[in-house]
Amino acid sequence: MTDPNAASRPVQAVVLAGGQGSRLRPYTDDRPKPMVEIPGTGTPIIGHQLTWLAEEGVTDVVVSCGHLADVLQKWLDSADLPVRVTTVVETEPLGRGGGLKYAASHLPH
Repeated sequence: MTDPNAASRPVQAVVLAGGQGSRLRPYTDDRPKPMVEIPGTGTPIIGHQLTWLAEEGVTDVVVSCGHLADVLQKWLDSADLPVRVTTVVETEPLGRGGGLKYAASHLPH
């Protein structure tokens, strides 16, 4: 049986990952919030997010990075991901709206 809503599902997504993660300190002292591992899984939050997006049919994701972006980019470059990922780095905090607009301009379609 096919899903009648499959054709209307988005295949592209933006993940806003540029925040400081101040409420998660001390876990975010040396890593950005998306790189905090969910206990017992061995996988950081961003890994779960990308898997969930892929399970919903998303194929392309732009991850907007900021705080400690190099740590996140290194993991994304080395991980076996279920989606194509493009990273963009906010050189200054843009807030949610600005970050979304900046990241969306890098979507492939």
